[in-house]
Amino acid sequence: MRTCVYFILLLLLINPFIKKENSYYEPANVVVLLDNSASTQIEKKDYQGSKSYTQLLQELGLSDETNVNYQFYKVGSQAEQSEIDSLTFDEDQTNLTAGIEAIRSNQNNTNAALFISDGIYTTGKNPVYETSNINIPVFSIGLGDTTFQKDVLVSSISTNSTGYLNSTHSITTTINSKGFKGNSIRVQLKKRNEILSEKVIAPEIRNSSQEVNFDLLLDREGLQQYEIHVPTLSDESTSANNTQRFTVDVEDAKQQILSLALEVHPDVRFIRSFLSTDENTELINRTWLKGNNFIEGTFSSAVTDSLDLAIIHGYPSAGLPTEVKEKLAMIGENIPLIVLATPQFNPQQFEQDVTGLPVNSTGRWNYGQISLLLEAKTSAHPITELPGVTYNQLPNLMGPVENISAASYANMLFSSSYRGEDIQKPSVIAHELGNKRHLFVTAYNWYRFTQDQNPETQAFVRQLWQNMISWTATDPNNKLLDIQPQQDSFTGSEPVIIEGYLKNERGENESEANITISISSDTLDGRIYSMENRDNGNYRLHIPPMAEGIYSFEATAQKGERTLGTERGEFSVSASNAEYIDIDRNEQLLRQIARNTGGQYFPFDSVDGFWNQLEEKGLLDRQEQVDTKFFYLYQHISWFILVIILLCSEWILRKYLSLP
Repeated sequence: MRTCVYFILLLLLINPFIKKENSYYEPANVVVLLDNSASTQIEKKDYQGSKSYTQLLQELGLSDETNVNYQFYKVGSQAEQSEIDSLTFDEDQTNLTAGIEAIRSNQNNTNAALFISDGIYTTGKNPVYETSNINIPVFSIGLGDTTFQKDVLVSSISTNSTGYLNSTHSITTTINSKGFKGNSIRVQLKKRNEILSEKVIAPEIRNSSQEVNFDLLLDREGLQQYEIHVPTLSDESTSANNTQRFTVDVEDAKQQILSLALEVHPDVRFIRSFLSTDENTELINRTWLKGNNFIEGTFSSAVTDSLDLAIIHGYPSAGLPTEVKEKLAMIGENIPLIVLATPQFNPQQFEQDVTGLPVNSTGRWNYGQISLLLEAKTSAHPITELPGVTYNQLPNLMGPVENISAASYANMLFSSSYRGEDIQKPSVIAHELGNKRHLFVTAYNWYRFTQDQNPETQAFVRQLWQNMISWTATDPNNKLLDIQPQQDSFTGSEPVIIEGYLKNERGENESEANITISISSDTLDGRIYSMENRDNGNYRLHIPPMAEGIYSFEATAQKGERTLGTERGEFSVSASNAEYIDIDRNEQLLRQIARNTGGQYFPFDSVDGFWNQLEEKGLLDRQEQVDTKFFYLYQHISWFILVIILLCSEWILRKYLSLP
């Protein structure tokens, strides 16, 4: 018995097994990829959308799995295992490469693959490049129609809705073309039947989107209508979308400026000469003699009613009639104002008759020769954006050296140096009150800058006075920053483009600022973007396609340390329309997939011999499957029970027979 036990244990240690094989036959396995994108339901010629698609599936008999086992995948933005009756034909993206990857992952147990699609992919790689690793034949069936329709579309127009008379206005239009690769396409900027400008583009690809820029001279005031037009091309399917209109509200940028000299001084001539060279300035000169007498004409309400800016040179201690004082008081209350001191200027009388000055006086101002100094704390003010100069080398001015200081509410832009010492007496002070601005220039003899032979000095004084005049004349309530999404609603397949238009506090186009935009939604934390500077005050932000939703934005324009403007708004992103951009069956792609894998291509309306092709290639033959089973002795407890029984039997025999 012990020998039997040892034999059994040895047998278990050797671990022998018994192999049993059963053969049986299974139907062929076929992977079926079903295009579930929205483009498959578009009706075109003989293809009737989802109706033709459904009829094709019925004709192929894919619901009968008697002789073939089908594994279905529906393909949209990704490939998902599905059932044949679960197609919705509404996916807004098509990733055909995901379908090829599904074939590759199942090819070891598959005889062939069937790819039913229109061949149009809107995301992912070109699926043809992924077929090199496919070891089974892929048979493709093409949905849709191959008839190609050529078309040109004026897609969008970007421009500022407001412009200024006699200025150049920038316009950017996007032209989409389909089927005109290498052709010359004329793009016209028109006003009624008049062609104002024309440019020619030549698309380098079949489906092209190109931007065209125009510069438009605004020569008429008021709301003006223009259009971007593309003349009809030969073979173009329709010209209904070849024109898009837009309007520009043209405002008269010409300023009416009154130069009122109440004291004769060379600075008067300097300022007037400077203003007379500006074509956007209508200069009204009045030089006071005495009483109600002015050299150039009467000082009537007709002169003061439509002013954009008044420049007052000096103010006498006495002699002005009450009528003139009343008009000056009206100007001081309602009109942006620049006040220039002169040798006989009486600040107390001016404040009594006209309006307050942004200074504090503690006595008589004594004048002396001063040097101009730029105040560091106001160096970011728009008036002080000036060419670089050495201030102690500028010509001297005459300015107050005592009993004067800047008011706490005003900005002292320039102070003065007297006998080499910074005395902190104001030379140029700016003040903004409500919707108007005042500027007070306490120093005089500015004409001496033009007599200086240094061109840098002359450029400096011209820019300084241009800045002072434009800043004072500009309404502080004017909107400086204008942010316009190119569309109120974008689709998920197109980039989000936002245009920006910026002016500075002087009313000039600002091209040296930085505009940042924060974009957020219910599902997106704020993302910060910086707009591209496209010069002449135009900025643009180009963001890749975004997810569907409603987005809000907040834009901030900054130049240096000062904020020029902020603006808020929103735009929406709807479901992608990529499936409707290209609706022509990509037959070449479907043929390549079939050819690269040893399969064959069939149009949707010519599948009569489809299954015959698979049978001829032996792809539908029932496959012999072998079921192999292994019987291991140690896996059965009966052997261990037998060993225990033998050992117990031996012990009992030895005990009762008194065996050693």
